Amino acid sequence: MNAPETQLAAAALAPPAFARSIHLLYVPTLNCNLGCSYCYLGRQTSEADLRADGARAVATLRHALAALEEARVLAFNVSLHGGEVTTLPPAVLDELFILIRQHYLRHFDALTALGHRKSAPHIKTNLYKFAPLYELFDKHKVSISASIDLPLALHARYRLTRKGEPWLARTHDNLRLLARYPHAKKISATLSAEHLQDIPALIDDIWYIHRELGVDMNQLNLMFAFPSALNQEKMGGAVLTPCTPAQQLALYDALHAAFVGSELEEGLRRHWFDEFTPSYCTNAVNCGEKFYLLQGDGNVYSCVRGQGIPEFHYGNVFADPVDDILRTGARKIAEMHQRHGFDAGCRSCGHLPLCNTGCPVVKHQNASARSYTCELQRAIYRERPQSFPESPPDEVAAYARDYARRIHPALAVAETPPTHTAPLFALPPELDEEKNTLRALIAADPLLQALYRDDAFVLEVGDELVPLASQLLKQRADWYTLAEADRLVVHVRRELFDANCSEPLRNTLYLQMLRDTPVVYGDERRTKQEHLFTWQLHTPCLEPSARLGDGWLMADLAGLVALHRRLYRRGVRNNLLFTTGYLRDYHYQKQKANAFYHIQAVNLPFQNFEFFYLNREQ
Repeated sequence: MNAPETQLAAAALAPPAFARSIHLLYVPTLNCNLGCSYCYLGRQTSEADLRADGARAVATLRHALAALEEARVLAFNVSLHGGEVTTLPPAVLDELFILIRQHYLRHFDALTALGHRKSAPHIKTNLYKFAPLYELFDKHKVSISASIDLPLALHARYRLTRKGEPWLARTHDNLRLLARYPHAKKISATLSAEHLQDIPALIDDIWYIHRELGVDMNQLNLMFAFPSALNQEKMGGAVLTPCTPAQQLALYDALHAAFVGSELEEGLRRHWFDEFTPSYCTNAVNCGEKFYLLQGDGNVYSCVRGQGIPEFHYGNVFADPVDDILRTGARKIAEMHQRHGFDAGCRSCGHLPLCNTGCPVVKHQNASARSYTCELQRAIYRERPQSFPESPPDEVAAYARDYARRIHPALAVAETPPTHTAPLFALPPELDEEKNTLRALIAADPLLQALYRDDAFVLEVGDELVPLASQLLKQRADWYTLAEADRLVVHVRRELFDANCSEPLRNTLYLQMLRDTPVVYGDERRTKQEHLFTWQLHTPCLEPSARLGDGWLMADLAGLVALHRRLYRRGVRNNLLFTTGYLRDYHYQKQKANAFYHIQAVNLPFQNFEFFYLNREQ
């Protein structure tokens, strides 16, 4: 057994259990040997320090995989991307391939359980250096995604070397070599309006590559260029024009006319437009929860589209904990969707559950709330109704509410209908007058309205935002499960601290933690939940809400909840209630002043959150 095989065998020992899995793109260098006219990376590809990148490429990936494993995060797909990865020395590529194979073998069982059959590295390459690296790729069974221009003649115009030289002849030779390559391979092509000026030539070249050069063009992925500030800064007037929706549809129709009924029909229906279906990151609810790009310098971005854009920078694996990077990713992607709003057409679209409004990076580049391939996606979905069924209006409305709750929480809170439609407590007959019901009492008292409002507290549980309602008024209870590492942040409307308080500096966020272990309290001898602790934080100590923006304050509660972990019992619900110090005082004043209110609000009326706690010490 040679040294690499020994390393691979050793790597398969003692894999840990994982709490979540992610897709990881690794960009060991941003350097590229080409200067494509539509490249959204701008000057980054020509300003990279290739020598420094080569020196740290393997160490960075090894460090990142170890940090992910320690955080119980499994990278289920580690793909090499660029820049152009093949500009690195062959010895560095060899080490990267070995490291990725080690990772897949070490976590073979966990990957298989998730449905992933990964064993070989994957690389995105422009094929410029494919021939000299062929044996190295073959040795590691590297799967290849080769990017080209269609029609091929546009290589000579838009896909030049850094020195401005065409290399179309080499492209033909390398495609012939790729056809003989015995491992997984596919072709990808990015299309601008200029590429679609001669669609018949594009179709002819698909047939040429398939029949004459021998590459199976069923394995083709088509993508569309989009506006890029970085590309505009570099290329100026030479930047290519994004396709219009009409041009995208014209291509789609032309390809169907040309290939339906042929040996390439399977590819047309299954792979060519795969990027615009729910299987891709572009259609995720929040791609920041699962898709990440790691650079050789340790910086983490959203993806290749977001590289170099501050709004899509999540942190650095050498400086930031993995959990912080993952949380930042989910938060920044949600914020980008929020920045551009929830398009009215998307809210009522029967395909919203499939599309989820599209790629946030392209939304940023286009300053648009809707997917840049919306019309194309609709055509794909209509053509394949069993794979992509259109949801009925009632299901779309329910999905839109849930989507808004996750991605547009401020909007969701503002639009949440009242959860109480009738009194939840039956009063004795002599007290049963409409004016004395709890609902009527609340409606007649502005301070009770503030105390009971269901849009005042929003709890951030992991990546989910949960609007809180009074435990007396809501008609259903949701129970959550928390662990020590989970994010738990409460967001409170600023104006709530003005209620019943002329000097908000004196007011407090007031929390009470109860446990569902019955105890008997007081002269009433009523059986109630057991009180665990009470906690107050004065208003000036709260932070501005980073997620909900102006008008909200926030407090991180994860440490507070974890501090009392010994009080939580396995299988027993805990009940965390929220109010302000002055509204709590008003509740008890109202009980003293109004018997009808006292009877109906004898239990704590505050907004609440119920959860079980996973305690490693139990």
